[in-house]
Amino acid sequence: MVGMRSAALTAAALTLSAAATAAAQPEPAAEPVPEPAAEPAPELAAEPAVPPERVSVDEAVPTVGRMMSAEIGDVRTNLSDWAVGPPGWDVGGEMVFITSDLGLAEDRPLEMTDVGILRARLRYTATRRIELSAAVDALAKQPAYTDELAFQGGRGAMKIAVSRAWALAAGVAGGPALGDGQWGSAATGVVYRKHPHETLSFQLHGGALATALRLPADDPWLTEVTAGGRIMLHTPNGWFGAWAGAELAFPVVHHEALDPATRLDVELGMAYAVVDDWDLFVEASIRDRGDAGLPATQLPILDGGFDQRQLIVGVVRRFDGKHDDGDRDALLIGHR
Repeated sequence: MVGMRSAALTAAALTLSAAATAAAQPEPAAEPVPEPAAEPAPELAAEPAVPPERVSVDEAVPTVGRMMSAEIGDVRTNLSDWAVGPPGWDVGGEMVFITSDLGLAEDRPLEMTDVGILRARLRYTATRRIELSAAVDALAKQPAYTDELAFQGGRGAMKIAVSRAWALAAGVAGGPALGDGQWGSAATGVVYRKHPHETLSFQLHGGALATALRLPADDPWLTEVTAGGRIMLHTPNGWFGAWAGAELAFPVVHHEALDPATRLDVELGMAYAVVDDWDLFVEASIRDRGDAGLPATQLPILDGGFDQRQLIVGVVRRFDGKHDDGDRDALLIGHR
């Protein structure tokens, strides 16, 4: 009886000792549960490329770079010793190719055939001293990322010979601005012409040019003083000739939204007039207007509102007939 009780006590003691040993041992650290891997963010579908927008005029952007200087009078003025064309009239057409490193949108320069302006021209000399001329421009070609109007405006000019060496000139022009809006300009000036030799003529001119724009955000304007000259080499009979010229424009007063700078335009041209009733001519020019990265120095006008190069190819049909020596002598300007 006593032996059974002793065995029971021994078994209980062993059980308590095992329990105490188990309690004294530290529990094994719980293994970290791996977090679910983050799913990669879904890639957004690439948006279709949108052509860069032209700089807004609201950012003080604003061409009639040559609005008044553009010769729409008698082409043979460059081949002869007259400043006012002979009595009669003529009609003609020309294509103006415009190239530019700046272009009509960011990082999109204008290449040779990106922009083409088709110009129809008319000249009429009412008397021996008064010449009237006009032209209308149409946008024949433009880049795919622009949507400018086909009608690009027009211009008119008048020249009056006041003496053998001096003439007065005046002109107006206008058309749609790039994007939205309109522009208009008026110019007046005086022309001096010297003919020291039958193959050589010089011409100087000076005047003023005012340009105004009507835009959705503002109505900027500016006034410039212009001065320039031209050297003309031609055959004694006026059948063929070439010329080189330059013009400076100095801003005088302007709207606060504009920051115009002095402009310098240069041109080279030649004309063929062997046939009595036809004239062929070509002219290359560099038109200066403002600086890249400074939109307030430019104007939103296609023809001359920003730095550009132009190539003009034209033909004229004359209806003034042949002129006798009396007509020619009466029209001489600046002959030595």
